[in-house]
Amino acid sequence: MKRRMIAMTAALAACFALTACGGGSESSSEGSGSGQASGGGYTFTSGSTEIAMNADAAAVVEELGEADDYFESESCAFEGLDKVYTYPGFQLNTYPVDDKDYVLSVVFMDDTVSTDEGISIGSTKDEVTEAYGDPTSESATELVYEKGDSELKVGLDGDSVSTLEIAAVTE
Repeated sequence: MKRRMIAMTAALAACFALTACGGGSESSSEGSGSGQASGGGYTFTSGSTEIAMNADAAAVVEELGEADDYFESESCAFEGLDKVYTYPGFQLNTYPVDDKDYVLSVVFMDDTVSTDEGISIGSTKDEVTEAYGDPTSESATELVYEKGDSELKVGLDGDSVSTLEIAAVTE
């Protein structure tokens, strides 16, 4: 089990790095990802801490407390460092704009955490559509929901949720 968790963490970190390097440019920081949490998007709540996409990451990290693990790397999409904070059950990913960090995404690591609407890894596709309605886009392996300046990405393995991510729209 521990080996599987390590492999999944490494795969998610690599996916995050590739996603960050794959698209954006410096100019993308001038759009909706300008570091302003506009509200109305998907959020994740850990304990009493509500995490909104594009929110000030310093405030969120302070509220969450010390991370179990921390990783940083030079950002491909922004000027500065992308940072990954690992907490029990989820990872918090940040992006830099003007020497300040903002929430880029929350990646669910296991079934011990769930969305504010009660969806977790292991939920069924029917439970997801009951909680969120029809997706903005859909394939055999993924449902994507858009709301405000955020997306909820639900990975599917057959009829079961295999991955969950709430991500900021930064372009």
